[in-house]
Amino acid sequence: MTKLLIRVVLPLVAGGALLTGCTTTQGGTPSPAQPPSASESKTPESSSSGGGGTQSITDPCSLLEMSDLSTYGQFDAPENGKIGTARSCSYQKQIASASDKSMVIGANVRDDASIDQVRDTGRGVVDKEINGRKAKESPDGVAPGCTLGLAVGDSSRVDVAVTAVASSDEACQIAEAVAKAAVEPRLPKG
Repeated sequence: MTKLLIRVVLPLVAGGALLTGCTTTQGGTPSPAQPPSASESKTPESSSSGGGGTQSITDPCSLLEMSDLSTYGQFDAPENGKIGTARSCSYQKQIASASDKSMVIGANVRDDASIDQVRDTGRGVVDKEINGRKAKESPDGVAPGCTLGLAVGDSSRVDVAVTAVASSDEACQIAEAVAKAAVEPRLPKG
């Protein structure tokens, strides 16, 4: 009965945590962008923000492969999907026994949300740098989880999300390690 409970309830909790940590609302009034004036000099975008955006990422699963996660156990095949407006790829850790820890690791491509829009889910948002790229980390204050947003251009980002672990601190450590080793090196450069 316990194994059945773990196999049914934990994926639902993990999915719910992913959904709650990934919505953003931006207030204000939209207005068209103004072209730069002749006196403004054009400078190329720095590589720390990562290029022109996420549009070149056609498959979010190209950012994270099963072999990248082998340190954390065996995972089911990736699942492509959408979380709000984000294109997502998530991996559910396989549970072999009741003593195994659950875990979901995902990459969410946000074509229309910058790292400044990483949402505070209860424990603040912390500025980070991953391999020289601007990032923001948001540990979840309700369910154990963490979102690490990596800047890709000025107005888009890729989130590394980790849920269904023992603590939000552990989730943030895993998110940062996965981002450094696997996701960030595969992002478009500026």
